[in-house]
Amino acid sequence: MKKRCWSALLLSLLVGAASAQTTPAPAAPAPAHTGPGSYGGTVSGMDLMDVDLMFIGAHPDDDGGVGGILARYLLDGGYKGTVVTLTGGEGGGNATGRETGPALGLIRQEEERRSLAMLGVDSPHFLGLRDFYFTLSAEETLEKWGGPAFVCDVVRLVRIRRPEVIVTMWPGPGTHGQHQQAARTATLAYNSAGDPAFCPEQLKEGIEPFTPLKLYYYPNNAEDATVKIPTDDVSRTARIRYADLKNIAQYNYRSQGWDTFSSLPAKTASPESFMLVASRVPTPAQETSLLSGALTPSGSSPAGVRLEVQPSAYDIGAGQATPVTVKLTNTTDQPMTGVTLALNAPTGWTVSAAPAAKTLKPGETASATFQVTAPAGAAAERSEVISSYRAQQDGQAITGRADNFVRPLPAVVATFAPTFDVAAYQDFARQTGTDWVIGSLPTRLALALGQKTPVNVTVTNRSKAAVNGKLDLKLPTGITLSGDTSYQLAAGQSKTLTLQMEAVAAALPAGRQSALLPVSLSTGNFTDTANAYVLPTLTIPRLSKAPTIDGDLADMGAGANGEIGPENLWWRAKPDNAADASASFKLGYDDTYLYVGMNVKDELVACNIAPDDIKAQLRSDAIGVTVDPSGSSRDTGTTMQAAAFPCTTQGFGARGFRDADANQGVMEETAPGMQVASKKVDGGYTIEFRLPWAAMPKVPKPGDTIGLNLVMYDGDQADARVGANISQSGLAWASFSWGGKQALPYLWPRVTLGK
Repeated sequence: MKKRCWSALLLSLLVGAASAQTTPAPAAPAPAHTGPGSYGGTVSGMDLMDVDLMFIGAHPDDDGGVGGILARYLLDGGYKGTVVTLTGGEGGGNATGRETGPALGLIRQEEERRSLAMLGVDSPHFLGLRDFYFTLSAEETLEKWGGPAFVCDVVRLVRIRRPEVIVTMWPGPGTHGQHQQAARTATLAYNSAGDPAFCPEQLKEGIEPFTPLKLYYYPNNAEDATVKIPTDDVSRTARIRYADLKNIAQYNYRSQGWDTFSSLPAKTASPESFMLVASRVPTPAQETSLLSGALTPSGSSPAGVRLEVQPSAYDIGAGQATPVTVKLTNTTDQPMTGVTLALNAPTGWTVSAAPAAKTLKPGETASATFQVTAPAGAAAERSEVISSYRAQQDGQAITGRADNFVRPLPAVVATFAPTFDVAAYQDFARQTGTDWVIGSLPTRLALALGQKTPVNVTVTNRSKAAVNGKLDLKLPTGITLSGDTSYQLAAGQSKTLTLQMEAVAAALPAGRQSALLPVSLSTGNFTDTANAYVLPTLTIPRLSKAPTIDGDLADMGAGANGEIGPENLWWRAKPDNAADASASFKLGYDDTYLYVGMNVKDELVACNIAPDDIKAQLRSDAIGVTVDPSGSSRDTGTTMQAAAFPCTTQGFGARGFRDADANQGVMEETAPGMQVASKKVDGGYTIEFRLPWAAMPKVPKPGDTIGLNLVMYDGDQADARVGANISQSGLAWASFSWGGKQALPYLWPRVTLGK
């Protein structure tokens, strides 16, 4: 494959753009291990590098979810493992000093080395990609990382270190964009490190292709976990619980404030949860170890024996026969006799007959393609197909099982058109054969309060006959629908219907200014779900007289009003009451500036940030103002994220800056003309912002609608260490789960500049 073509394919896989999927060439089976951490009886450089387990993350401390299994398998089990971290973490916060950028990256890398050494990892890898500001965009991450070439650097590490088991993060929207790209890269490496046509220039380095055997994700939610490894039992090496050992190790992540909650003994000992996404070996119906089938036997099946079940597609037609291929490879050094392959499907489905028994010599493969048919009325949901083999080896009966998933679809299917980020991930998942995972990611619908929002629905007729009907939408109280929901489709035709949804105040729970509500769409027995994000709206006046930025809000009386209360929580602990954390605010603008005034209720205002350490508002009491002047940004790179601490260690007097956008730093350097001011008042403080339109990526006009959110940070620690991260609560005008309040511009409130 020419490098140009390979790069285009790789890019399409990373961001999910539509492209033709290639089929990797078959690779030789991984060499069987002779024991935990085996070097294979030689002293080659490759044997020196050989590991059993690899975790791939984006930042130092992303390994937080695998500390228990690392200690269990490496310290106590005698296996070998490594961690690949794509960046140095230089874009994160610093709760221990003033270092930023590359200097902070060096500190964070050393923190990770020390942490991992306690868990049995003695040779981690840092890829050196750029860790920039906080983003939830996989697409922005790929751009900042210079395109997809770095994937081959990860593939090189997989081929050199030869892990049978790869563990990574969640690859879909809803988490850090760099986490998404780390997981997508791990998925590509799992799929293609064994294919000599993938990153082919590495063969000139003397590197041989290598095929990992299992791939796990951090699950997107608790329901997605397929295996949970306990941490409340005792490590025989460390002689303390795995949870306690993990906490001791993670205490090293002090720059990120982990030392403030990594107690000994650990306050909780929750299991570590993982989602088995792909496997080339037999696995038990309920796993208790990530190593089963790959490095340890799975029941009576020898470790490393290959068993794969591959449907021709995840989505299949109900009532239509679909080919499902089962392959067994004998990776042992002894023949398997009387080998039979079978495939089981849900009750009521039909599966074609199994082939006759045969003998498999070492290295040989048996393959059978079964025709699987779901009943015409089968539920359109993820359904398990289970392959199995039976054989005799060395006089003993051996057997193993493996599973995969298909989804039977009826003749007519209707789905909400996803947002760009969800659509990109869906494409990536389909192209990498992990599309069965998509089910845990509903489509997102951003609905501005009191405004009709176009919502596209795609209706597809999968049958060979014309159909007609009507969509059935289930909407919560406060959300209404208008538009024609009927459809008429020829055989094999798809159409997009544009409907109008409107959310009104009745959709908001008590005390909240925003809401996340489920909606569903059905055609017959097929249902698609979406999350409706109800966003505040406000028209703000064009001020005839500019207010003085002095912390006194008396001259902001002409501004438009709003409020944020304890129910508008997006982060950590809910405030005790309105006196603990809440705010009323005023918004206005003129041709030169956007004005924000806030009266903040806070019984204990923390002033633990030094005047020369003004960055990362999450660390202490602070206010953030996020502005998308275009109203259509896909990431924070084209927004302004202004913030201010109301006070410092020198007392009251707000200090302003920009954070988590493309121009971070103190306001004097990043936003000339920006002003902030604050005053201590009974029960809290007042704070004012003057934000220059000229410092933003675009200057809006009167009548334009922009995105704008107000974010409160509260930390009620009276004796907080200078510079420490004491974040306790986060509130916002539009408050959704972590990230949505500041890093997804399409989920920010809609503010119209009045004429």
